Amino acid sequence: MGGGGGFVGSVMNTSLMFSSLQSGYATVGTDTGHQAHPLDASWALDNPKRLIDFGHRAVHQTAVTAKALIKAYYKNDIVHSYFTGCSRGGGQAIVSALRYPDDFDGVVAGAYAIDWTRIAVQASQINQAMYPDPNNLQEAVVGPREQELIESSYLAMCDSQDGIEDGILNDPRQCKFDVTTLLCKGEKTDKCLSKQQLKAVKVVYDGPKDSAGKSLYYGFPFGGETSAGGWSRWLTGGLKYQDDMNEFQGGVETGDFQAPVSPSAFYGFGNGIMRYFVYNDPDWTYENHDYDTFQKDSKRAAEILNATNPDLSAFRKRGGKMILYSGWSDNAQSGLAMVGYYENVLAYDKSAAKDTRLFMMPGVEHCFGGPGPSFVNYLTEIDKWVQSGEAPDKVTAYWLNQKMQPTGSRPVCAYPEVARYDGKGDTRDASSFSCIAP
Repeated sequence: MGGGGGFVGSVMNTSLMFSSLQSGYATVGTDTGHQAHPLDASWALDNPKRLIDFGHRAVHQTAVTAKALIKAYYKNDIVHSYFTGCSRGGGQAIVSALRYPDDFDGVVAGAYAIDWTRIAVQASQINQAMYPDPNNLQEAVVGPREQELIESSYLAMCDSQDGIEDGILNDPRQCKFDVTTLLCKGEKTDKCLSKQQLKAVKVVYDGPKDSAGKSLYYGFPFGGETSAGGWSRWLTGGLKYQDDMNEFQGGVETGDFQAPVSPSAFYGFGNGIMRYFVYNDPDWTYENHDYDTFQKDSKRAAEILNATNPDLSAFRKRGGKMILYSGWSDNAQSGLAMVGYYENVLAYDKSAAKDTRLFMMPGVEHCFGGPGPSFVNYLTEIDKWVQSGEAPDKVTAYWLNQKMQPTGSRPVCAYPEVARYDGKGDTRDASSFSCIAP
């Protein structure tokens, strides 16, 4: 089974990107119980049944029904069942393992959306900073010139840390560049940030906070500031530079539905979650809103939607295996959140390392794309693991050309190890790298 993206709204099956059908699998997807553009959440207004379907029930019921149809048609028991998904689909993978542990033998969760309510806070505070006047969506406070300034500045300091100058940070947490050094000392120029711009940038990197300065969620690490699939698509944008939101993201169909007016994807997601999942008020606005009571306000929605529980024991007990992956340059779901969840899983039960693996992909944006090699056939990887019982310590990621043919490769090591260039050989050949402790 393949997952969906955004708020879903049409039948999506992203396992097809891993050639599930050509590989001989029976495969299925779901619209999660409603029909709309994946950036439109208005279907959930005062409709808890639809929210529950979207949150977890639709994937389960679809899986159960599909299995019955497959067994009846082929007159055989299913040998193994897998779920692969990224973004919302990654969240669906983890929800399935937690709530319905018997549905799948292995799940692949990429760039998952599992903490919807805190993602809403993150998006809303970024929207407040980038578009302080919600009636003026033409251009964000931080524009393309400032984004290029930030990226070029930290790359100048940190790009060579991994032994290669290629515009890719192996682990952006190791880059200690301080964006406050870019604050203008005098009048604003293209070589510095105004106070308002620096404040907005720090919301992105530091993450959302309440009025007392307490952290509410993860920020974003360095990465994706200048790419079409990075800040400009997810965090900044602007109607002046409008990217076609009807394209949404690769592998996710939008049907014939029109995207809501939105200068960035986070603008749509933040408002959508707040208006229709949390407050059930289509007129809700982030303007002058504070988040001091948000945990209480969002409790009902969190119970339905969130999948942050680190206890995978029921899934693991019946032999379930889980692969987690994320791009370090993902500007839709912070790679720090992916690392945080995995570390919580191991802190809860260190033996979970036998059945879960995390792969952090340098230079990769949301699900795929970016300067790093972004294609790994994770369906093949989860199948090999389930069939052999041998957990993958590394996978091979490929750069692909427009014809989807490989043009280079690098290893991606199981977290916390990282791929290190051996100092000789082609830097676009996986054999030139070794996995080492960070």
